[in-house]
Amino acid sequence: MTYPIPAGPGWYLRETDGQAVTLEPIVAWWPATDSDDDPILLPFIPGGPLAPIVLIDADGLTNWGRTIVYDPTHKTSPEEQW
Repeated sequence: MTYPIPAGPGWYLRETDGQAVTLEPIVAWWPATDSDDDPILLPFIPGGPLAPIVLIDADGLTNWGRTIVYDPTHKTSPEEQW
């Protein structure tokens, strides 16, 4: 059975709409494989107040232009926290 892996601090899902950039903290990773059967880790991000965490699949990363970034100096604002 596969279990989520807790994410260390500093990992974020970066998304932009062309004007603004948002960084959502990654709270855990899900081991998976890509279309070539290579191992990858998919991110879980907070779903928002009173909502469960959300798994972002590989299509959600590529189709929406999201990227994974590591920024240990980024301080998450209280509005971004779950």
